[in-house]
Amino acid sequence: MYEILTQLLSIPNYKVVGVEMADDTITLDIKSTLDGAKCHDCGTYCTDLHENHRRTVRDLPISGKACYLRFIRRRFFCSHCGDPFSESLSFVQKRRDYTKRYEARIFHQVKENNVTAVQRLEGLTYDQIESIFLTEAKVRIPANPFANLKRLGIDEISLRKGKQDFVLILSNLDTGNVVDVLEKRTQDKLRFRLEHLTQQERSQIEEVAIDMWEPYSNVCEELLPNAHITVDRFHVAKAVNEELKKLKNQEKKHHPEVIKGAHYPLLKNQEDLTDTQQEKLDQVYETCPTLKMAHRLKEYLRHIFEYHSTKEKAIQRLQKWNRIAEKEHLFPKFRKTLSNWMDKIANYFRQRTTSGMVEGINNKIKLIKRRAFGFRNFGNFRLRVIVAFM
Repeated sequence: MYEILTQLLSIPNYKVVGVEMADDTITLDIKSTLDGAKCHDCGTYCTDLHENHRRTVRDLPISGKACYLRFIRRRFFCSHCGDPFSESLSFVQKRRDYTKRYEARIFHQVKENNVTAVQRLEGLTYDQIESIFLTEAKVRIPANPFANLKRLGIDEISLRKGKQDFVLILSNLDTGNVVDVLEKRTQDKLRFRLEHLTQQERSQIEEVAIDMWEPYSNVCEELLPNAHITVDRFHVAKAVNEELKKLKNQEKKHHPEVIKGAHYPLLKNQEDLTDTQQEKLDQVYETCPTLKMAHRLKEYLRHIFEYHSTKEKAIQRLQKWNRIAEKEHLFPKFRKTLSNWMDKIANYFRQRTTSGMVEGINNKIKLIKRRAFGFRNFGNFRLRVIVAFM
């Protein structure tokens, strides 16, 4: 009578034996087609019924209606062990009120949408959704995310603008996955995490991309003996642009009309400028010779990184850039940084490694926050970020 519903149910060894419909719900009465079950301890197939327990769990919706499965959970007596046991359920986890496939549905909905929308769609409470999501996330996250990891990205991102509330993102630069999120951006936090890797995991890491913060570099050099430390080229560009912006603001005091609207013409890649932006840059060149030279040096440095060359040749070009900048009395802060970090900056040219994907991580985290997940603790936030990149 319920053959089609049994096929739609698609749970091995269970059939539909009844249906109860209400305005917004469908309840399917299902029954096992097996006479007994295997004992969990000895594996003996037992048919001696000990007792029954009624259970109802929520399943995937049918025709837009919430669907529930109602069934008898049987306990059998094992004559070999002398103890009763409950039959195994393939479609629901132990002590859960939802089928495995329904929990997977909630997980993916929360991952791609905001919780409020899922609450409205499914009629569940925040706590129920959170419990399902976190349970599924913990199962899906790899037990050993550092296995086979060879190139590690380390970067920090701000959770709240202007609040100095940073977390440290560890990423696999080959897969684009986030392997961990550390609650603070401190040397001790990074050291603690890396010390908990196995010797094999630490020795297999060949390269680490970092920003120009010496404590990170020191920890990596100490604990990752086979890794080349590479300063991300985007942090190099950021440092140069910061000094260029500072110089622009100084020139603005003397040439306000010319400098007005020159922010993007000075900072964008010159070949990407619109005609209007190029005209503005030409005005800056005509009026502000110091800013003109600073812009040319910024572009020269960018082309050094764009050009494919050996590390040794790149160092020669970077040293030449430094000499020109020194002669022109430009970029004093970055010149010192470049001298101090020359080897690690030039390591970029070995494999052109960058952790630029962290910008994508930043954008995704902003999206997560906009979706108002309402993280109640850092552990929940960490799981949410990691699964977003799976």
